[in-house]
Amino acid sequence: MKKFTNNSLWGMIVMGLNLVILIMVIISAVKLGSYDSKNMHLQDSVMPKYTFWADSVANLQDALGKKQNSLDGYTKLCKETEASAQKFKELLASDPENKEYGNKYYSDTTHLRDYKENITRLEGELKGISDTLQLAQQDLKPWAAQRQKSLEEVAPDLRGYNAILIIAAILMICKVLSFGFWMNKNYNNTRHFAPWQTKTDRIMTILGWLIPIYNLFKPCSMFSNMISETKYALRDKSIITDAKDSNQMESIGFWWGSYLMAKVVMPFFIGGLAICLNFWLLPLLGTDIDTAQNTLGMLSFGTYFGNTGLFYYLRPHTIVMVAFLLCWLVYVGYECYMIYSYNKLNKMLCDNESKFETELSKPETAPEK
Repeated sequence: MKKFTNNSLWGMIVMGLNLVILIMVIISAVKLGSYDSKNMHLQDSVMPKYTFWADSVANLQDALGKKQNSLDGYTKLCKETEASAQKFKELLASDPENKEYGNKYYSDTTHLRDYKENITRLEGELKGISDTLQLAQQDLKPWAAQRQKSLEEVAPDLRGYNAILIIAAILMICKVLSFGFWMNKNYNNTRHFAPWQTKTDRIMTILGWLIPIYNLFKPCSMFSNMISETKYALRDKSIITDAKDSNQMESIGFWWGSYLMAKVVMPFFIGGLAICLNFWLLPLLGTDIDTAQNTLGMLSFGTYFGNTGLFYYLRPHTIVMVAFLLCWLVYVGYECYMIYSYNKLNKMLCDNESKFETELSKPETAPEK
Protein backbone atom coordinates (compact mmCIF):
# COMPACT_ATOMS: atom_id res chain seq x y z
CA MET A 1 0.00 0.00 0.00
CA LYS A 2 1.34 3.43 -0.92
CA LYS A 3 2.46 5.59 1.98
CA PHE A 4 3.28 8.76 0.08
CA THR A 5 0.45 10.82 -1.41
CA ASN A 6 0.75 13.15 -4.37
CA ASN A 7 -0.58 16.47 -3.07
CA SER A 8 0.04 18.51 -6.19
CA LEU A 9 -3.67 19.10 -6.71
CA TRP A 10 -3.98 20.98 -3.43
CA GLY A 11 -0.92 23.00 -4.34
CA MET A 12 -2.52 23.91 -7.65
CA ILE A 13 -5.72 24.90 -5.84
CA VAL A 14 -3.69 27.28 -3.66
CA MET A 15 -1.98 28.74 -6.74
CA GLY A 16 -5.37 29.18 -8.43
CA LEU A 17 -6.78 30.98 -5.40
CA ASN A 18 -3.68 33.16 -5.32
CA LEU A 19 -4.22 34.23 -8.91
CA VAL A 20 -7.92 34.96 -8.29
CA ILE A 21 -7.02 37.04 -5.21
CA LEU A 22 -4.43 38.95 -7.24
CA ILE A 23 -7.05 39.70 -9.90
CA MET A 24 -9.46 40.92 -7.19
CA VAL A 25 -6.75 43.16 -5.74
CA ILE A 26 -6.07 44.64 -9.20
CA ILE A 27 -9.79 45.26 -9.79
CA SER A 28 -10.06 46.87 -6.34
CA ALA A 29 -7.16 49.18 -7.28
CA VAL A 30 -9.08 50.34 -10.37
CA LYS A 31 -12.19 50.98 -8.26
CA LEU A 32 -10.14 52.74 -5.61
CA GLY A 33 -8.52 54.97 -8.24
CA SER A 34 -11.95 56.09 -9.44
CA TYR A 35 -13.07 56.69 -5.86
CA ASP A 36 -9.85 58.52 -4.98
CA SER A 37 -10.10 61.11 -7.78
CA LYS A 38 -13.55 62.11 -6.51
CA ASN A 39 -12.64 61.83 -2.85
CA MET A 40 -9.58 64.06 -3.33
CA HIS A 41 -11.88 66.81 -4.64
CA LEU A 42 -14.24 66.24 -1.72
CA GLN A 43 -11.53 66.28 0.94
CA ASP A 44 -9.29 69.02 -0.49
CA SER A 45 -11.75 71.45 -2.07
CA VAL A 46 -15.18 70.92 -0.54
CA MET A 47 -14.64 69.70 3.03
CA PRO A 48 -12.41 72.59 4.24
CA LYS A 49 -15.02 75.19 3.17
CA TYR A 50 -17.91 73.09 4.40
CA THR A 51 -16.21 72.47 7.73
CA PHE A 52 -15.36 76.16 8.16
CA TRP A 53 -18.91 77.35 7.57
CA ALA A 54 -20.48 74.45 9.45
CA ASP A 55 -18.27 75.25 12.47
CA SER A 56 -19.12 78.95 12.11
CA VAL A 57 -22.84 78.22 12.08
CA ALA A 58 -22.50 75.89 15.07
CA ASN A 59 -20.49 78.49 17.04
CA LEU A 60 -22.95 81.26 16.20
CA GLN A 61 -25.90 79.07 17.19
CA ASP A 62 -24.15 78.28 20.45
CA ALA A 63 -23.47 81.98 21.09
CA LEU A 64 -27.07 82.82 20.15
CA GLY A 65 -28.35 80.25 22.62
CA LYS A 66 -26.20 81.60 25.42
CA LYS A 67 -27.27 85.18 24.73
CA GLN A 68 -30.90 84.11 24.59
CA ASN A 69 -30.56 82.36 27.94
CA SER A 70 -29.06 85.51 29.42
CA LEU A 71 -31.84 87.64 27.93
CA ASP A 72 -34.47 85.26 29.30
CA GLY A 73 -32.82 85.45 32.72
CA TYR A 74 -32.73 89.26 32.76
CA THR A 75 -36.32 89.42 31.45
CA LYS A 76 -37.47 87.18 34.29
CA LEU A 77 -35.55 89.26 36.86
CA CYS A 78 -36.94 92.43 35.37
CA LYS A 79 -40.53 91.22 35.75
CA GLU A 80 -39.92 90.08 39.32
CA THR A 81 -38.18 93.35 40.22
CA GLU A 82 -40.93 95.42 38.61
CA ALA A 83 -43.50 93.58 40.72
CA SER A 84 -41.40 94.09 43.85
CA ALA A 85 -40.85 97.78 43.08
CA GLN A 86 -44.58 98.30 42.53
CA LYS A 87 -45.33 96.54 45.81
CA PHE A 88 -42.97 98.70 47.86
CA LYS A 89 -44.07 101.82 46.00
CA GLU A 90 -47.60 101.21 47.22
CA LEU A 91 -46.37 100.44 50.76
CA LEU A 92 -44.22 103.54 50.75
CA ALA A 93 -47.21 105.63 49.63
CA SER A 94 -49.14 104.42 52.67
CA ASP A 95 -46.16 104.92 55.00
CA PRO A 96 -43.77 107.59 53.58
CA GLU A 97 -41.58 107.62 56.69
CA ASN A 98 -40.75 103.90 56.59
CA LYS A 99 -37.04 103.73 55.73
CA GLU A 100 -37.12 99.99 55.07
CA TYR A 101 -39.76 100.46 52.38
CA GLY A 102 -37.82 103.36 50.96
CA ASN A 103 -34.52 101.46 50.80
CA LYS A 104 -36.15 98.43 49.24
CA TYR A 105 -37.94 100.54 46.65
CA TYR A 106 -34.69 102.39 45.82
CA SER A 107 -32.83 99.08 45.48
CA ASP A 108 -35.50 97.63 43.20
CA THR A 109 -35.59 100.67 40.93
CA THR A 110 -31.77 100.71 40.71
CA HIS A 111 -31.64 96.99 39.79
CA LEU A 112 -34.53 97.44 37.43
CA ARG A 113 -32.65 100.13 35.55
CA ASP A 114 -29.58 97.87 35.26
CA TYR A 115 -31.70 94.94 34.11
CA LYS A 116 -33.36 97.02 31.40
CA GLU A 117 -29.98 98.29 30.19
CA ASN A 118 -28.72 94.68 29.96
CA ILE A 119 -31.87 93.62 28.16
CA THR A 120 -31.43 96.41 25.62
CA ARG A 121 -27.75 95.47 25.16
CA LEU A 122 -28.52 91.74 24.80
CA GLU A 123 -31.32 92.42 22.29
CA GLY A 124 -28.84 94.36 20.17
CA GLU A 125 -26.22 91.63 20.44
CA LEU A 126 -28.81 88.97 19.65
CA LYS A 127 -29.85 90.83 16.51
CA GLY A 128 -26.21 91.13 15.42
CA ILE A 129 -25.53 87.43 16.03
CA SER A 130 -28.81 86.46 14.34
CA ASP A 131 -27.94 88.52 11.26
CA THR A 132 -24.43 87.02 11.15
CA LEU A 133 -25.91 83.53 11.59
CA GLN A 134 -28.24 84.05 8.63
CA LEU A 135 -25.31 85.12 6.47
CA ALA A 136 -23.24 82.12 7.62
CA GLN A 137 -26.14 79.76 6.91
CA GLN A 138 -26.44 81.23 3.42
CA ASP A 139 -22.72 80.71 2.84
CA LEU A 140 -22.97 77.15 4.20
CA LYS A 141 -25.82 76.07 1.90
CA PRO A 142 -23.83 75.81 -1.37
CA TRP A 143 -20.97 73.95 0.33
CA ALA A 144 -23.39 71.60 2.07
CA ALA A 145 -24.98 70.91 -1.32
CA GLN A 146 -21.56 70.30 -2.91
CA ARG A 147 -20.59 68.01 -0.04
CA GLN A 148 -23.78 65.97 -0.41
CA LYS A 149 -23.29 65.77 -4.17
CA SER A 150 -19.66 64.63 -3.74
CA LEU A 151 -20.66 62.00 -1.17
CA GLU A 152 -23.28 60.67 -3.57
CA GLU A 153 -20.65 60.52 -6.32
CA VAL A 154 -18.05 58.63 -4.29
CA ALA A 155 -20.52 56.22 -2.65
CA PRO A 156 -20.98 53.81 -5.62
CA ASP A 157 -17.23 53.49 -6.23
CA LEU A 158 -16.60 53.00 -2.52
CA ARG A 159 -19.32 50.35 -2.23
CA GLY A 160 -17.91 48.52 -5.26
CA TYR A 161 -14.39 48.70 -3.87
CA ASN A 162 -15.50 47.45 -0.46
CA ALA A 163 -17.48 44.58 -1.98
CA ILE A 164 -14.45 43.44 -3.97
CA LEU A 165 -12.19 43.70 -0.90
CA ILE A 166 -14.62 41.65 1.19
CA ILE A 167 -14.64 38.94 -1.49
CA ALA A 168 -10.83 39.08 -1.62
CA ALA A 169 -10.65 38.74 2.17
CA ILE A 170 -12.95 35.69 2.09
CA LEU A 171 -10.84 34.17 -0.70
CA MET A 172 -7.74 34.90 1.37
CA ILE A 173 -9.17 32.91 4.26
CA CYS A 174 -9.95 30.03 1.87
CA LYS A 175 -6.46 30.24 0.43
CA VAL A 176 -4.83 30.16 3.86
CA LEU A 177 -6.88 27.13 4.87
CA SER A 178 -6.05 25.39 1.58
CA PHE A 179 -2.36 26.22 2.00
CA GLY A 180 -2.43 24.84 5.53
CA PHE A 181 -4.18 21.66 4.37
CA TRP A 182 -1.62 21.24 1.56
CA MET A 183 1.20 21.59 4.10
CA ASN A 184 -0.57 19.18 6.44
CA LYS A 185 -0.75 16.46 3.79
CA ASN A 186 2.90 17.01 2.87
CA TYR A 187 3.89 16.82 6.54
CA ASN A 188 2.03 13.53 6.61
CA ASN A 189 4.45 12.34 3.92
CA THR A 190 7.56 13.55 5.75
CA ARG A 191 6.67 11.69 8.95
CA HIS A 192 7.58 8.42 7.20
CA PHE A 193 11.24 9.41 6.87
CA ALA A 194 11.24 11.95 9.72
CA PRO A 195 9.32 10.11 12.47
CA TRP A 196 10.11 12.80 15.03
CA GLN A 197 7.42 14.93 13.37
CA THR A 198 4.56 14.95 15.89
CA LYS A 199 0.83 15.19 15.42
CA THR A 200 1.04 18.66 16.93
CA ASP A 201 3.42 19.69 14.13
CA ARG A 202 0.95 18.54 11.52
CA ILE A 203 -1.96 20.31 13.24
CA MET A 204 0.05 23.54 13.41
CA THR A 205 0.41 23.55 9.63
CA ILE A 206 -3.20 24.80 9.65
CA LEU A 207 -3.61 26.47 13.04
CA GLY A 208 -0.31 28.29 12.62
CA TRP A 209 -1.93 30.44 9.92
CA LEU A 210 -4.91 31.39 12.09
CA ILE A 211 -3.52 32.26 15.54
CA PRO A 212 -2.87 36.03 15.77
CA ILE A 213 0.79 37.08 16.17
CA TYR A 214 1.82 33.40 15.95
CA ASN A 215 0.84 33.48 12.28
CA LEU A 216 3.47 36.13 11.61
CA PHE A 217 6.30 33.58 11.83
CA LYS A 218 5.06 30.00 12.41
CA PRO A 219 3.97 29.13 8.82
CA CYS A 220 7.36 30.27 7.54
CA SER A 221 9.28 27.98 9.90
CA MET A 222 6.93 25.06 9.16
CA PHE A 223 7.32 25.48 5.39
CA SER A 224 11.11 25.76 5.70
CA ASN A 225 11.25 22.60 7.82
CA MET A 226 9.06 20.72 5.34
CA ILE A 227 11.32 21.63 2.42
CA SER A 228 14.50 20.81 4.37
CA GLU A 229 13.30 17.36 5.44
CA THR A 230 12.06 16.50 1.95
CA LYS A 231 15.25 17.58 0.20
CA TYR A 232 17.39 15.78 2.77
CA ALA A 233 15.45 12.52 2.23
CA LEU A 234 15.68 12.82 -1.56
CA ARG A 235 19.42 13.50 -1.43
CA ASP A 236 19.92 10.63 1.00
CA LYS A 237 18.39 8.26 -1.57
CA SER A 238 20.36 9.90 -4.42
CA ILE A 239 17.12 10.95 -6.09
CA ILE A 240 18.47 14.47 -6.34
CA THR A 241 22.19 15.13 -6.53
CA ASP A 242 22.31 18.78 -5.48
CA ALA A 243 24.18 18.59 -2.18
CA LYS A 244 24.14 22.36 -1.70
CA ASP A 245 21.10 24.24 -0.59
CA SER A 246 22.64 27.43 0.64
CA ASN A 247 19.92 29.64 -0.79
CA GLN A 248 16.94 27.89 0.81
CA MET A 249 16.67 30.22 3.81
CA GLU A 250 17.10 33.25 1.58
CA SER A 251 14.37 31.92 -0.69
CA ILE A 252 12.01 31.20 2.20
CA GLY A 253 12.83 34.58 3.74
CA PHE A 254 12.08 36.41 0.50
CA TRP A 255 8.75 34.61 0.18
CA TRP A 256 7.72 35.33 3.77
CA GLY A 257 8.96 38.92 3.62
CA SER A 258 6.87 39.56 0.50
CA TYR A 259 3.88 37.97 2.26
CA LEU A 260 4.20 40.20 5.32
CA MET A 261 4.71 43.31 3.21
CA ALA A 262 1.76 42.62 0.87
CA LYS A 263 -0.77 41.28 3.36
CA VAL A 264 0.18 42.76 6.72
CA VAL A 265 1.98 46.08 6.16
CA MET A 266 0.69 47.61 2.90
CA PRO A 267 -3.04 47.36 3.77
CA PHE A 268 -2.47 49.94 6.51
CA PHE A 269 -1.00 52.35 3.95
CA ILE A 270 -4.11 51.91 1.80
CA GLY A 271 -6.60 52.01 4.68
CA GLY A 272 -10.31 51.25 4.57
CA LEU A 273 -11.40 47.66 4.17
CA ALA A 274 -7.98 46.74 2.75
CA ILE A 275 -7.20 46.10 6.42
CA CYS A 276 -9.66 43.18 6.12
CA LEU A 277 -6.92 41.31 4.28
CA ASN A 278 -5.49 40.94 7.79
CA PHE A 279 -8.56 38.85 8.51
CA TRP A 280 -7.72 38.33 12.19
CA LEU A 281 -8.51 42.05 12.66
CA LEU A 282 -12.08 41.68 11.38
CA PRO A 283 -13.68 41.66 14.86
CA LEU A 284 -12.18 45.10 15.50
CA LEU A 285 -13.60 46.73 12.38
CA GLY A 286 -16.80 48.74 12.23
CA THR A 287 -19.76 48.16 9.94
CA ASP A 288 -20.15 51.53 8.19
CA ILE A 289 -18.47 50.50 4.92
CA ASP A 290 -20.04 53.34 2.90
CA THR A 291 -18.03 56.02 4.69
CA ALA A 292 -15.06 53.86 5.69
CA GLN A 293 -15.36 55.17 9.24
CA ASN A 294 -15.74 53.51 12.62
CA THR A 295 -15.38 54.39 16.26
CA LEU A 296 -11.91 52.87 16.50
CA GLY A 297 -10.69 54.86 13.51
CA MET A 298 -9.09 51.79 11.92
CA LEU A 299 -11.05 51.99 8.68
CA SER A 300 -10.35 55.69 8.18
CA PHE A 301 -6.61 55.16 8.70
CA GLY A 302 -4.48 55.11 5.58
CA THR A 303 -3.72 57.02 2.41
CA TYR A 304 -7.07 56.96 0.63
CA PHE A 305 -9.57 57.56 3.43
CA GLY A 306 -10.33 60.36 5.84
CA ASN A 307 -8.75 63.82 5.76
CA THR A 308 -5.92 63.51 8.29
CA GLY A 309 -2.75 61.53 8.82
CA LEU A 310 -1.38 59.56 5.90
CA PHE A 311 -4.02 61.02 3.57
CA TYR A 312 -2.17 64.32 3.49
CA TYR A 313 1.41 63.07 3.75
CA LEU A 314 1.60 60.15 1.29
CA ARG A 315 0.97 61.75 -2.08
CA PRO A 316 0.57 61.20 -4.96
CA HIS A 317 -1.68 58.32 -4.03
CA THR A 318 -0.91 56.51 -7.30
CA ILE A 319 2.61 55.74 -6.05
CA VAL A 320 1.20 54.09 -2.93
CA MET A 321 -1.20 51.98 -5.00
CA VAL A 322 1.53 50.95 -7.45
CA ALA A 323 3.72 49.88 -4.52
CA PHE A 324 0.77 47.94 -3.08
CA LEU A 325 0.15 46.12 -6.36
CA LEU A 326 3.83 45.37 -6.88
CA CYS A 327 4.06 43.85 -3.40
CA TRP A 328 1.08 41.61 -4.14
CA LEU A 329 2.43 40.66 -7.56
CA VAL A 330 5.81 39.68 -6.10
CA TYR A 331 4.21 37.81 -3.19
CA VAL A 332 1.70 35.85 -5.27
CA GLY A 333 4.19 35.11 -8.02
CA TYR A 334 6.89 33.89 -5.69
CA GLU A 335 4.51 31.85 -3.55
CA CYS A 336 3.22 30.09 -6.67
CA TYR A 337 6.83 29.38 -7.63
CA MET A 338 7.54 27.94 -4.15
CA ILE A 339 4.46 25.71 -4.31
CA TYR A 340 5.32 24.57 -7.84
CA SER A 341 8.89 23.75 -6.75
CA TYR A 342 7.72 21.72 -3.78
CA ASN A 343 5.13 19.90 -5.88
CA LYS A 344 8.03 18.64 -8.01
CA LEU A 345 9.75 17.32 -4.86
CA ASN A 346 6.49 15.72 -3.75
CA LYS A 347 6.15 13.96 -7.12
CA MET A 348 9.73 12.65 -6.78
CA LEU A 349 8.79 11.12 -3.43
CA CYS A 350 5.78 9.39 -4.93
CA ASP A 351 7.67 8.19 -8.01
CA ASN A 352 10.51 6.75 -5.90
CA GLU A 353 8.53 5.36 -3.01
CA SER A 354 10.18 1.93 -3.43
CA LYS A 355 13.50 3.42 -2.32
CA PHE A 356 11.94 4.29 1.03
CA GLU A 357 10.47 0.83 1.72
CA THR A 358 12.76 0.17 4.72
CA GLU A 359 11.82 3.46 6.37
CA LEU A 360 8.14 3.00 5.57
CA SER A 361 8.06 -0.41 7.23
CA LYS A 362 9.53 0.91 10.50
CA PRO A 363 7.19 1.69 13.43
CA GLU A 364 6.30 5.39 13.57
CA THR A 365 7.98 6.17 16.86
CA ALA A 366 10.35 8.89 17.87
CA PRO A 367 14.04 7.85 18.02
CA GLU A 368 15.52 7.02 21.41
CA LYS A 369 17.70 9.66 22.97
